[in-house]
Amino acid sequence: MAASRTIILQSHNFQVLRGWIGPCVDSVRRWTEQRGYEYRFLGDEIFDLLPDDLRLKLQDHIAIQADLARLLLLRDALDNGYDRAVWFDADLLIFAPDRLEIESIPETNAFGRELWVDLDVGKRLKTWRNLHNAACIFRKGDPVLPFLIYATERIINDTAADKITMQMVGPKLLTALGNIVRFGRLNTVGALSPLVLKDIAAGGGPALDALKVAVTKDKLPAPTAANLRASLAHSPEAGNRMDTVVADLLRTGHLF
Repeated sequence: MAASRTIILQSHNFQVLRGWIGPCVDSVRRWTEQRGYEYRFLGDEIFDLLPDDLRLKLQDHIAIQADLARLLLLRDALDNGYDRAVWFDADLLIFAPDRLEIESIPETNAFGRELWVDLDVGKRLKTWRNLHNAACIFRKGDPVLPFLIYATERIINDTAADKITMQMVGPKLLTALGNIVRFGRLNTVGALSPLVLKDIAAGGGPALDALKVAVTKDKLPAPTAANLRASLAHSPEAGNRMDTVVADLLRTGHLF
């Protein structure tokens, strides 16, 4: 029997790869080579996959464009000879490559598992449990991918341009659906909030401790990779912090 073909897909504006996102992309590429998968990196041409009317409507919402474009790209890969297609955001860092594996996932789809540590309305630390699409996997014949494309396009079409919000067809949609139909999960591929990133850069802190408690409480394996949310790192101070975080995680190979 022929071995299954797996492709790892990523996309970003090439100009930013000189910063801390560069090592993130390199970590995915190295892991891909280590596992013997195929790899493809695209630039902004990924947005050419969108229907013209939706791209015009979403001209001020690049993140929403990317939410749909990645689904279309994954579908195209499965339609063109691949048995499994995997998406990793460019700001996702694999810091424990020897422990990250996708072969044992029984479902035909899987999404990253997010434990998001932030302050609630009372300014107390709280952990929210979500799914995220910074990492997603689909096998050929999976029924969820075409439905997500349909649902995403339908939601965008039915939402007024001035009412479109970040994550409405990404993590929010996946989390809502996942609570009902139980998608597959990449339990070791998380997403780190700004509070957790600050604690990592500082060598520890209450938000990082809260994340560790949540991982233990949910009986999850130790994290191997995480989305670092470049969209929330706008200032020079945040950029310097991200340099430190990426270097520390690659050096230690663990969060805690």
